[in-house]
Amino acid sequence: MRSKTPKILLVSRSVPPGVSGSSVIIGNLARQFARDEMLVVGSWFASSPPVKWQADWPKIIYATITPPDGWRGARLLRWVQFPWLLLRLWWACLWQQPDVILGVYPDEIYLFASYLISLITGKPLYVYFHNTYLEHRRANVLAKWLQPRVFGHARHVFVMSKAMQKLYHSYYPDLVCTPLTHSFNETPPDVGTLPSPDSVGKPLRLVLSGGVNASNEGAVEHIAAAVKALPDVELWIYTRTNDQYLKRLGVEGDQFHLTTVSRDNLIAELQKADILFLPHGFSERESAEEIETIFPTRTIEYLIAGRPILAHVPEGCFIGDFLREHNCALIVTDPSPDALKQAITRLGTDSALRKQLVQNAVRAANQFHAPVVAQHLRDVIQNNPVQLAPELT
Repeated sequence: MRSKTPKILLVSRSVPPGVSGSSVIIGNLARQFARDEMLVVGSWFASSPPVKWQADWPKIIYATITPPDGWRGARLLRWVQFPWLLLRLWWACLWQQPDVILGVYPDEIYLFASYLISLITGKPLYVYFHNTYLEHRRANVLAKWLQPRVFGHARHVFVMSKAMQKLYHSYYPDLVCTPLTHSFNETPPDVGTLPSPDSVGKPLRLVLSGGVNASNEGAVEHIAAAVKALPDVELWIYTRTNDQYLKRLGVEGDQFHLTTVSRDNLIAELQKADILFLPHGFSERESAEEIETIFPTRTIEYLIAGRPILAHVPEGCFIGDFLREHNCALIVTDPSPDALKQAITRLGTDSALRKQLVQNAVRAANQFHAPVVAQHLRDVIQNNPVQLAPELT
């Protein structure tokens, strides 16, 4: 029997086993739905490490291929595959009979496809913005055309943070918009079972996980300079980011270690850290609105890992306000390497501070538990009457 919950066709370029932030978000959310409640259409990411995906979780259809980072002609290849993506979505609507479509940004090609397939099939459209779109791509012709049409057509717009909700309401006062945050599926952490935060290794192990890009490259450049000035500190980076790009930010030398980690093993690897480094902002290549509103995916993974967090963020951004409100990270807003050096030294020697930050982080993490987040998505869709598709026989 079909579930009484309207069946969702989730359209997102980034899906498991991709290791980007959006892939993690989609994977965690999808696992909260039964196979007859959701179908996921996305892109296969070349060179992604394997990830476990159970048979009773929603089926993932790979409609396109995303080449490795740095591959020349990658954007052209993605647009060349656009007709095939539309065809696969249309076929999924005929074959799986979803009741609603949930289009995900930060990929404008997949957002555009979800908008078009909603128009073609007449199925209600919901959208989920992980980042701002038009606000940091104002010269982009497609963004200027697509965003207002998507907002006008969608029944509901989900965003990644309260700051994004506030921003969009200032531009679109009538927009129906609520936060649908990142989430985690693991059992909520118990401080009593986490590794002790009291002691640190020698050399001290500083860990950064996830992508380095225009939203955080300045902060990474600062930490690289600080690490080089601290001979008893090593920085481990779990990332797929191009190593040549990282070298331009100063990430090179015996104190730096670059590797990739499967999402299934990530929390265990984070728990080997003495300090988790959360970089954000300090870049001239990203819009102020983007820096002020986004919520880095790695934050929740850090919160549940049970290790103290060092956050390097500028003043006036949502992630900084969140960490400060919950007192779950040592925050450095000064862009100088000296300020970061002092913070690393303090976290490495102050066991009481380490313990306090970990305890507060665990408490703050509970609001991101995946069942709580998924229920908000269910409630919104169920409160917008949808004519369920007839059961297939």
